[in-house]
Amino acid sequence: MKKNKKALFVGLLAMLMIAFIVGPAISADSVTITGIVNDNYQILADNDQVYEIAEGDKGDELIELVGKKVKAVGITEEIDGEKIIAVTSYEIIEK
Repeated sequence: MKKNKKALFVGLLAMLMIAFIVGPAISADSVTITGIVNDNYQILADNDQVYEIAEGDKGDELIELVGKKVKAVGITEEIDGEKIIAVTSYEIIEK
């Protein structure tokens, strides 16, 4: 019986450690931004905000759409006053 309790305790401890380490990455909220892609690797959002497009598979695709209106979904972060979006998906909005 003591072995089962010890194994249960070690298992719970391992799960808590994983949740503590991975938790912040999982808890990040996804946002949707609509705007125009410019040639400075940015989205000029409809709400007059400027978002730098982070490098990544979808971000690298998105920067090729200069002048297009897009709806981009991703995780945003603000560093030194600059808003950055790590794009997870996007779609072109036809006019």
